[in-house]
Amino acid sequence: MSDPQQYTVGWICAISTEYTAARQFLDEEHDRPDHVSANDSNAYTLGKMAGHNIVIAVLPDGEYGVSSATAVAKDMLNSFPNVRIGLMVGIGGGAPTAKHDIRLGDVVVSSRRGSAPCVYQYNYGKTIQGRSFQPSGFLNQPPTVVRTAVSDLRSKYEDDGHHIEARITTILERKSRLRQKYSRPSKESDRLYMSSVVHPADDEHSCEEVCGSHTADLVQRHERREDEDNPTIHYGVIASADQLMKDAITRDAIAKEKDVLCFEMEAAGLMNHFPCLVIRGICDYSDSHKNKEWQGYAAMTAAAYAKDVLRRMIPSKVEQEERLGNVLAEKNEASRYQDEEHRNCHQFFKTSTYEHFKNINSGRVKETCQWALDHPLYQRWNESATDDLLWISADPGCGKSVLSKSLVDERLINDAVGNTICYFFFKDNDEQNSLTTCLCALLHQLFQHQPHLLQHAVPAWNSNASKLQQETDELWRILLAATSDAAAHNTICVLDALDECKDGDRSNLIAKLAQFHKDVAASQNSRQSWLKFIVTSRPYDDIQRGFQHTPSSLPLIRLRGEEENDQIRVEINYVINLEVLRLSNELGLRESTSLRLKQTLLAMEHRTYLWLHLAIDDVRTTLQNSLRPDEEPIDSVPSSVEGAYEKILSRVPETLRQKVKLILHIIVGARRPLAVGEMALALGLATSKQHRTSEDVQIDKIHFENQLRHWCGLFVYVNRSDSRIYLIHQTAREFLVARERMPMLGSLQNSLWRYSLEQIKTEQMMSEICVRCLNLGDLKLLLDEDYPGKNDQKEFVDYCCDWWGTHYRCSASVIEKDSYQDALKPYETAGETYRDEWDRTALFWASEEGHEDIVQILLDSVTDVNDWRGRYGNALKASLSGVDAAPQ
Repeated sequence: MSDPQQYTVGWICAISTEYTAARQFLDEEHDRPDHVSANDSNAYTLGKMAGHNIVIAVLPDGEYGVSSATAVAKDMLNSFPNVRIGLMVGIGGGAPTAKHDIRLGDVVVSSRRGSAPCVYQYNYGKTIQGRSFQPSGFLNQPPTVVRTAVSDLRSKYEDDGHHIEARITTILERKSRLRQKYSRPSKESDRLYMSSVVHPADDEHSCEEVCGSHTADLVQRHERREDEDNPTIHYGVIASADQLMKDAITRDAIAKEKDVLCFEMEAAGLMNHFPCLVIRGICDYSDSHKNKEWQGYAAMTAAAYAKDVLRRMIPSKVEQEERLGNVLAEKNEASRYQDEEHRNCHQFFKTSTYEHFKNINSGRVKETCQWALDHPLYQRWNESATDDLLWISADPGCGKSVLSKSLVDERLINDAVGNTICYFFFKDNDEQNSLTTCLCALLHQLFQHQPHLLQHAVPAWNSNASKLQQETDELWRILLAATSDAAAHNTICVLDALDECKDGDRSNLIAKLAQFHKDVAASQNSRQSWLKFIVTSRPYDDIQRGFQHTPSSLPLIRLRGEEENDQIRVEINYVINLEVLRLSNELGLRESTSLRLKQTLLAMEHRTYLWLHLAIDDVRTTLQNSLRPDEEPIDSVPSSVEGAYEKILSRVPETLRQKVKLILHIIVGARRPLAVGEMALALGLATSKQHRTSEDVQIDKIHFENQLRHWCGLFVYVNRSDSRIYLIHQTAREFLVARERMPMLGSLQNSLWRYSLEQIKTEQMMSEICVRCLNLGDLKLLLDEDYPGKNDQKEFVDYCCDWWGTHYRCSASVIEKDSYQDALKPYETAGETYRDEWDRTALFWASEEGHEDIVQILLDSVTDVNDWRGRYGNALKASLSGVDAAPQ
């Protein structure tokens, strides 16, 4: 039986013809699901298509339209909660016009036209009576990863054409019993009648018999040329209603008014409950001349196109998308609040994109992470029915974050339906390494699932909103109070990579968790619900010392993954076998070559998941670039993570090394991950000779993104969900950055890249980039909210305003202070030209944050120190509020 948690693509069909067509394109068919939701009556086919685990469902026999499609979609998402993308694939009626030469067997793909949505829901009755297209709903779009794949495939088809007809022919040669219904009918049967020609409603005879083939009654169309795709793929608006469109006059009016290409009956029931890509094979012309002759072939062309779209999506990227169920839950939040005050309070706690930092991790391979999941300490924690704490430690690269993601997305949900799962994945950057950010994220998720608990946060928010997001103790108090409420559900908090939390906050969190665990023993908990924490980290001594304060009489709270290395290696060996098999199939390797590769990988002493990921990519690169991959020596596979990093970066040509090193300086030095457009601007600022305006320094971000992987290999990647750039792993940062007062080891003499970045030089570089940005001649224009096409630039300007002083302070020993007079030019017209979100000027900010040198520069300028603004009133009061720097 198949595990429903493993399926990420949901495919819905309206009729059995579409269902049969879809199943023909599966690369493999899986067993039926081992369980579904209690009230789910859908029929499912499970399988793999283009590398994706896919679940296909069909509407009940004889049921059509909006309500039936909605019910099927909701049941699918309940039974298959990890579905990330949706497809509605089947047949529809075309709307041919002089602009769009749509023919039977062609495919229409839902796609936005300007500001119009890709699927319109309209009222069929009003349309006929008023002869005016009246939309009754504006419907959600499919996720970005789907729309990107459509654009990618569209370009590929334009270059090379498609092979849809050939694929259908191959399937029908194999399945002879399907040929009669699913083969392409003769072209003579594709008749487009003039809109004035109506097939009698009560006449069941064929159109050829009743309506004839008179030239005057038919729209004349040219034969498609050899250089034209046949079937043709069309992209545009699909109109959806709860009744069948079979009136050519109405069809033409709607098509003309809203540029509609296709009519159908189910998509409107899905888009707000199952945001999906709608793909329709054209089986008729939405007129009175209905027949079923083209339905089978049209269903096949739509399914063939859908598979091609899936081929353009990398399975691991789809797994990083937000679950459709979560997306819809967030959209429906507004109706769940007691009032507007509660809604605003909830949104107040959304201070980070915590979902992205979970989703950038890979999904768990089946049969892995069992070293933790089968461990008695985890089992005890999982089965306990009281407040509890478990700390899982393990060495770098052993899959801790994969384990945490698996716990959030599948394991804990399966083990205890109805529990609230909250999570936070710490990262070593200023956006994701603080305890207050963590607590705000946990509270945001808690209140998202249990909005009735907002009553515990509203008073503090009302009285102290300006400071609450930075008040660790108060946030912790709200978390404990809310989860202790008699009406609270059981709550689990998953905290990943505690070692990446910044030092002071890490010790504070450990102290709070240790105290929480002490209180478990001291209390006589009579309430019905509980709060549990599960924490992962590297086995660092300071974390161990912090947790040693928990009572020795309590059950052990630490699962030592570093003592489970034998079991971890067994699991890694299992994944090695899977990866070698996948690579062999991908590259068509001989069995002897696969065996050599497997033996080489299994012989490595220090095997971790991270090492394997890097090693497989290294082998793939080597073999793909070889004329004779089966003869290629593979004994140069890196034996360690550090060796893999060195090999990746050693491929950088000498002429590009400085540029790549500059990019790595920016990635490492930035206080938060930069988007591709921001990085392109930062690189332009660092390398351009002219810095007068943003146009002087801007690098085309699409070209830059295409080059980034070529320059840096697997060492960096762009997360598709937020377009931000990340290092592959925390160990990549540790590989690059030289530690302070670190002796030069002999083993580093042959390394070009290990410890090649000095932190102080990184800060110097970031300082200079920020200063150049703040001195751009069109800075005010970039800050204008209404200025089009400048989102990335504005984001980076905001970054520079927030962080230039910090970068300067961290690099002050190597930079002349006078050069930073330039950075103050954007503030010269006062304090009025640019203020931060708290309405503070540069002097307020510098005084409060303790930037002594900058305070002195500002005091020497025209800034009015008595200007009354900000948290402390005026700048002089800010300087006396406990910060290090004070105006003298």
